[in-house]
Amino acid sequence: MRFFTKTARILCAGITGIILMTWLLPAFSLSASARTEQKLIGYRGDVNQDSTVDLTDALLLQSILLTEGEQPKPDAFCFSDLNKDEGLDARDLTILKRVVETHAEPEPVYQETEIPDPVPVPAPIRALAPALPSTGARKILLVSVDFPDCSDEQEYSAEQIKEIAFGPADPSSRFYPLESITAYYGRASYGRLHLTGDVYKYTANAGVDVYAEHPEYLIGEIMYALDPTVNYQEYDSDRNLILDTLLVHLPAAANPEMNVESPWWPCSYKPFVMGFFDRLRVGNVCIGSWDLSDQAGFVSTWTHELGHAMGLPDYYYYVNPIGDGDGLPGEAGMVMMDDALGDLTAFDKLMVGWYAAGEVQFYSGGTMTFTIPSSQHAPGCIMIPKGDAFGALSEYFLVEYVTADENNRFGTFGGIMAPFMQHEGVRVLHCDAEVTFEEWGPEFKWGNYSSHYDSSNLKQRVLRLVSSKRSGFFEEGRTIDASREHFGWYGEDGFDTVDPGVTIRVDRIADGMCTVTVSDGKAA
Repeated sequence: MRFFTKTARILCAGITGIILMTWLLPAFSLSASARTEQKLIGYRGDVNQDSTVDLTDALLLQSILLTEGEQPKPDAFCFSDLNKDEGLDARDLTILKRVVETHAEPEPVYQETEIPDPVPVPAPIRALAPALPSTGARKILLVSVDFPDCSDEQEYSAEQIKEIAFGPADPSSRFYPLESITAYYGRASYGRLHLTGDVYKYTANAGVDVYAEHPEYLIGEIMYALDPTVNYQEYDSDRNLILDTLLVHLPAAANPEMNVESPWWPCSYKPFVMGFFDRLRVGNVCIGSWDLSDQAGFVSTWTHELGHAMGLPDYYYYVNPIGDGDGLPGEAGMVMMDDALGDLTAFDKLMVGWYAAGEVQFYSGGTMTFTIPSSQHAPGCIMIPKGDAFGALSEYFLVEYVTADENNRFGTFGGIMAPFMQHEGVRVLHCDAEVTFEEWGPEFKWGNYSSHYDSSNLKQRVLRLVSSKRSGFFEEGRTIDASREHFGWYGEDGFDTVDPGVTIRVDRIADGMCTVTVSDGKAA
């Protein structure tokens, strides 16, 4: 489902030096209309606007009424018009004197003000030059392929496939939270990615095995065949003359045994396809076989692969698996880019630009207390940098609060939807997002494919889970310090054994919020 060969990796143009504190992309908004709130601007009777209602205000209003032509400042008129009849006279003064004499609570004045959309932090993942932009409104092309000797037995129409892949969010669906790719990413991104698509059906010219050695032949055939019908420029949302992503779905019969070694096991990669199509080159391709009747599995599979199209790596081990083979073990490690279920981690969301300014809180030394929301409901996390390196493409810890709802509510297991999280709490991620240049382009230095990576899986990795020795979550009252597995910086030998010199304490979890204190030195 998630494997793709090293020789098929994306050949990228170099984009480096993108760090958390210097993101420069413009803000975006997907809202149809501006949001507003009622903001307290003062109190009726506070004529001089000094935030108190007293005798001074009464004397000032009396002077205004007795002086011909004199009026309060325009922005103070509403504070002087105590009976709200849009005029000033003795009745207003009488009411004001009564308020002052009786020490009554003055009436607050509210004004409807526009709430600015949060300014998103541009995606550090751009340093890897991914094909599919990860924020804003994006549309991909999905082609469902049949072969003369291998076809979809259920004969789904293009409209039915589009509903499965790109239908609206529906919490009442029996496949929720995998009711569609669009719905999943809408929740995961807090509405900051609206990923939709169009679906076309195509029957290949030859049998399925003809293309097994060279899938790019099939991809090129599809592109040329649909060229008269499809305007490919609709799928180049960033206008870089590269198709954002082509999703090629093959019938389940192309890999009937669900064999991971099959050429049609789902993967995401950059193929070499000759030609230009509406002046565009083919960019990333997600291709593979899956049973459309397994809707949740279909959505989970392609959601994972589209994560790769956005630049996110796998977290499971490719070789020499440790334990169960998962890179992020336990319940806290059940995430989309590891097990193809559950929500994306705070690291993923940071990388792809789903946090706005201020939503990532930084520990800068001493004792600091933070409050963060559930990552499944609102954006927010804590970054503990290594030294003064606050960059997102460096080494740091991320602290997030995770709950067993929204995209974590259910997962798919052999076509059956079932809950997979019995615990909730704080998840601490050890991140090392350093970028290096490999022969095929920029890459996470400590990702599975990198030539720098140690295949024992015991040294530097892009992402590790700080272990609680139970579920992987830390509940209220728990403390995390250097005695915890993986809560250490990487040393020169590559092992995470360097004491970070900080302690994290989970103070309180209630009402969808979590309070965490980070301090230098050991907790008492």
